[in-house]
Amino acid sequence: MKVEFIIPIERIRGKLRQDGYYFRMYRGQQIAQRCPTKWEDTPARKAAREKFTAQYAVKKKPVSDAGE
Repeated sequence: MKVEFIIPIERIRGKLRQDGYYFRMYRGQQIAQRCPTKWEDTPARKAAREKFTAQYAVKKKPVSDAGE
């Protein structure tokens, strides 16, 4: 949501208080947004995360001995 402040306040950034909103600038406009909430780590989420990791994880290359 776009925000307009009273005259002495030009802009703010970050949380003002613990009400679940934070403020930021976006393309020259002051924006107020809801803070993201942390999801519960359920067994289904954990299984989906492990499945995603197994399918899309980038395999690290072995470190070669440089100069030998």
